Amino acid sequence: MRADNLLRQDDPLRFEIDYLARHERHLPLIAEWQMAEFGYLNPAATLADRMTRLARALQTTALPLALVALSEEGEPVGAASLQASTVTHDHLSPWLSSVVVPSCYRGQGVASALSLSAVKEARRLGFGELYLFTPYNEALYARLGWQRLEVTMHRGTRLTVMSRATSVN
Repeated sequence: MRADNLLRQDDPLRFEIDYLARHERHLPLIAEWQMAEFGYLNPAATLADRMTRLARALQTTALPLALVALSEEGEPVGAASLQASTVTHDHLSPWLSSVVVPSCYRGQGVASALSLSAVKEARRLGFGELYLFTPYNEALYARLGWQRLEVTMHRGTRLTVMSRATSVN
């Protein structure tokens, strides 16, 4: 999937979304990003745990799977995963998880493109609904068609649980 977005008005960021399974060499860096961004949600997890979890997602035909946004130079500019379960709501599946974009690439459409690619992947795998939770990006996901299901607390953090039909583009 090709996504052209503006880094600055005169400097477009061009990136594509692909399976992390095809770019395994980036796994350690993405695990570090995830740990830095989301480690507080599961403080007992180590970087090695994150790497193991990501390694299980190095596939393209079943859950879990991981997506990576790559610049034209082949460098990662963001990542996301589809997981069967997450730290909350065991009865719901699958989940868009660990959408992470380094601060220097934020605001350029990378997270949106990863989210929409995950919706397409969930549909391709036969799921009619996809779920996520977010501590602070509810407005972003709402713009992309996600609906709030509820607000819950996890380890002292307020999380908005959202869902999106995969049949909607």
